[in-house]
Amino acid sequence: MKIQIFLKKFILSLVVVVLCAGSLTGCASVRKKFTRVPKNPKASDDFIPVLQPVEYQKIVETPQQVYGGHYAMVKIYFKDLWDVLGRRDSTPKREKYIFTELVAHFNAMAALLSDEKKAEAKAVCARVDVVLKEYDKPDGLRRYDLIASDMHQVERDLHKGFKPDAVAKDFAPSVL
Repeated sequence: MKIQIFLKKFILSLVVVVLCAGSLTGCASVRKKFTRVPKNPKASDDFIPVLQPVEYQKIVETPQQVYGGHYAMVKIYFKDLWDVLGRRDSTPKREKYIFTELVAHFNAMAALLSDEKKAEAKAVCARVDVVLKEYDKPDGLRRYDLIASDMHQVERDLHKGFKPDAVAKDFAPSVL
């Protein structure tokens, strides 16, 4: 019995000694992985050039160019409108967004025009607002054929009376 206790203590102490020796020496790759390497002092001594900012000239657009940009955006939104109007995968939120963008760009165009043309533009915007009020109705009661016909007429009036070439003489004197 004394021999068994002695053997147990001997084996236990042998295991403890082996574990301690293994933990103190360890594998070279494990020691290399967990030792802290001092930072390289050369990195902070390197010269980093500071670039001087370049100031670009402000692009000056004429009112005709601004008007032409808004007119091009209106044409693009009309194209988007015809793509989504009344389709099953279209949402009323998307259609309302297109209508509001049309009105916003058209109002920006109207702000550059003289008073007579501005009154015509407000009448066209009022027709778009009437169409936009159709979206207050539920989807089942909305008549997409009437909306499309009204918007086709608005687009025709826009192309007929508000092309950039047609309104070249109708710009407000304050914006020129």
